[in-house]
Amino acid sequence: MRKLCKGMLVLLCALAVPLFANGTRAEAAGNATMLPDKSIRVDYENEEMIVTGGKNTVIYYSDNATASFWEEAKVGADGKAVFDISWIKPSVTTRIYLRGDVDTIVTARYLEAQEKLSADFVGDISAADVVDIDLWKDVYKNYPNFSAETGYILFFTKQGGAETAFFDVDRIEWKKEATGNWRPFDELNLAQMHAKGVTLFFRIKAVNDEDTADKMSGVRYSSEAKVILQKIATAPTVNVNNASMSLGIRNGMEYSLNKRDWNLVPTYAKSSTEDTVSVPVVSFDVLPTTNRRVTSLSIPLVLGVDANAMLDESLVKNNPGKYLYEVNEANEITGIYVYVRTAASGRKAASKVNEVLVPFSSSEPDVASDITVEYQNTKSGTGGVMLTNNTRGENATVYQFAIVDDPDNLTAEELSELRWSTLKSAKTLKVSSSRALPGQYIIFRKSPESKSELPSSYEKYPYQIQYDKVTYAAISSTSLYNGGVITAVTSNNAIAGDITYTWQRCRTSTGTFETITSGKGYAASKYTIKDSDVGYYIRVVISNTSITGEKASVISKNSGKIAKDPMASATPTPSPAPSTP
Repeated sequence: MRKLCKGMLVLLCALAVPLFANGTRAEAAGNATMLPDKSIRVDYENEEMIVTGGKNTVIYYSDNATASFWEEAKVGADGKAVFDISWIKPSVTTRIYLRGDVDTIVTARYLEAQEKLSADFVGDISAADVVDIDLWKDVYKNYPNFSAETGYILFFTKQGGAETAFFDVDRIEWKKEATGNWRPFDELNLAQMHAKGVTLFFRIKAVNDEDTADKMSGVRYSSEAKVILQKIATAPTVNVNNASMSLGIRNGMEYSLNKRDWNLVPTYAKSSTEDTVSVPVVSFDVLPTTNRRVTSLSIPLVLGVDANAMLDESLVKNNPGKYLYEVNEANEITGIYVYVRTAASGRKAASKVNEVLVPFSSSEPDVASDITVEYQNTKSGTGGVMLTNNTRGENATVYQFAIVDDPDNLTAEELSELRWSTLKSAKTLKVSSSRALPGQYIIFRKSPESKSELPSSYEKYPYQIQYDKVTYAAISSTSLYNGGVITAVTSNNAIAGDITYTWQRCRTSTGTFETITSGKGYAASKYTIKDSDVGYYIRVVISNTSITGEKASVISKNSGKIAKDPMASATPTPSPAPSTP
């Protein structure tokens, strides 16, 4: 090491002269000269400064113009002196002072401060909290290793407190963990990194002076940015709810029928007091915009079919390419696959995917032959609707029913929220008038026989619920003799003008009754027993047609057997003859 006294250094600095206008350097007194700028090159990749020595045999360098001791690098056989600059603090701009043993006037060379790099992981660019989303999308169109399934890395540089997006990702290099080797950005595969979770480091590559137009404008490596990638989350649990025909797909999840096109269930603002919803990544305008958290979605909605579509193999055959499906050993289509995952967000990647099999429905209902709908018989008035499942034996079928306002326009979501009740084979069930309201409809569907089957599509009972039908019939009589009067009793006397009374009789109480007379109105509600009725049982059939066109008919219990009036058949006792005076 050559020692240079302070006084001599000051003298050398004083001898330094500026460039003339023609770009050549002037010589100082005593023919002292400076190292030419073109002789100084920086290799930023290897963190070395290379000086072409010229006539010099030694190059002296320091980051302090007033240093007492200067470092030295000898000029080698190739005419160059090379020295390390990795010790120079990279976070600030530094001036390196140089001179030779021949070119003794000090030359200054600036090393600009490195760029400050930061990196953020985002699961989905569209959910990122940045203003240049479209620009980032354009960048990543050229990098197939990055998608909404893997997530993205967004880069920013900072100078003077201002942060700027850094889009030139070709200049980024990365390494796995602190001890890894630096690699080009296009070799980064986030899907592999998510498998176990990892810490990644990123930096902007250095540019050597030799690779710039003026051979003097190279740049250092940027500062290193660290990103911790979490292990990708497990696939969400999704249950098939046969009762509601729904899937347990919740807020923040997304589903697909082909593993390519994903539909997001929006995440609702937890703290919001208004009917607002955060903007979803994928348009999803089926759900109402309320703060209610979504816990399930209707299967018809997920499959993209009408609420009352029959879910069987015809759905697959009529929509080629739309669904992925399961086939059994007999090559029969037995169900459709739905793919569900937790959606990516601004801070995490999408989870693993759950493959959910949606089974097909049971056979279609036959309400006309299987179900009887009647109104409850009661003296005090109609108290509800009586439903009877007529199936039994080998044809026994369990039905479900629900009460709805408009069965012809049910949405898939409304279908999944209906309250269904069970009506077992050969059973009768009462639905109270507080639940079965006038103007509503009753819909029926076949219940699934197992968890590997869905309920059938539904069929509506064709008439609205209207409590204007005859529901009760009875007879009363002061006398069951010829000449006596039997009165029909019904709970619907308010509409008596529309009621038909059909009087019938039979020799036995369990035989076939034949009609005696029939008529409408108050007069027809009474029957006077005739002599020809003696020895018969009498009953009345009370019927009417509702305002919706539905016919109703109720049969009373039988009367007792009609007998002759014993008073009318008794022989009068003659009066005694008057005595003769």
